[in-house]
Amino acid sequence: MKKITIMLFALSIAVCIQAQSLEDYLSKYTQENGKMYLQPFADAFSADFNSGLFHNARIHKMGFQLYIGVVSQVAMIPSSAKTFMAYTDSDLFPKEGPYEVPTIFGPTEGVIVPIEASGGLFEYSFPGGFDIDYVPLAMPQITIGSVFGTDFTARFVSLDIEDAGKVKVFGWGLRHSIDQYLEKLPLDLALGYYHQTFKVGDYMDASANVINLQGSYSIPIITFYGGLGYENSKVHVEYTYEGADISEASISQGEKIQFDMEGANTMRFTVGLTFNLGPVKLHGDYNLAKQNTFAVGLGIGINEK
Repeated sequence: MKKITIMLFALSIAVCIQAQSLEDYLSKYTQENGKMYLQPFADAFSADFNSGLFHNARIHKMGFQLYIGVVSQVAMIPSSAKTFMAYTDSDLFPKEGPYEVPTIFGPTEGVIVPIEASGGLFEYSFPGGFDIDYVPLAMPQITIGSVFGTDFTARFVSLDIEDAGKVKVFGWGLRHSIDQYLEKLPLDLALGYYHQTFKVGDYMDASANVINLQGSYSIPIITFYGGLGYENSKVHVEYTYEGADISEASISQGEKIQFDMEGANTMRFTVGLTFNLGPVKLHGDYNLAKQNTFAVGLGIGINEK
């Protein structure tokens, strides 16, 4: 197994790549199987995108506030996301199945099934996965404000990854203070909206949106925070179908495949802690949704309290 480790501001993202790239595996699948092969990827990365976006809900009505740091998110991959039921797909013989085969996160060993056709006995190969139990993502993040109780958040990174291609991530968001209108409210309250995009090479584009209600309560050194959010995400995939691997047969279709997938998450509940060590902020939270995630961050905050 080949492992590529990308350093982002002293944090690493482990990206496991086999001798073949993701696009190589995808090229063996038509749209129906390809979509199911990649669906867990859409669920995990979309969940990662919408994590770690805030670590408190404190926004001054007016005045300078700044946070600069690195946030890392990890989506845990359940065993149910490691396989799917697939059918053979070839012009050489009728469709057969279903067979339980690996998704992108499944075992590295593919599945070979015997197929009887008029021309004899063939072996049909379904590609393996990358044997991944979690999907990490890390990126720099900056939040700046405040104007009339509103601040702005941005994320951005652009990297060239061997066997994956050019990877670009960009996200932005706005938050507005709600507690400024409720003078007797004992905690900080804000409403946020965030939009993020993710592009891999020429074959994958993803976007994610989340709107959430954020709350926090601070005591010396520690801030307790949480949120309730609604989110949606979409992944667009394009690749060239080169045909399945079949013994004693060579298939090269050259057909252009494209499809859209939606992430599994719609609602998420966030609960977390921030340790305020002077200007240094160390924060972590757990996000409960259909695809659960952890997020941790380390940064410098100015005038956040």
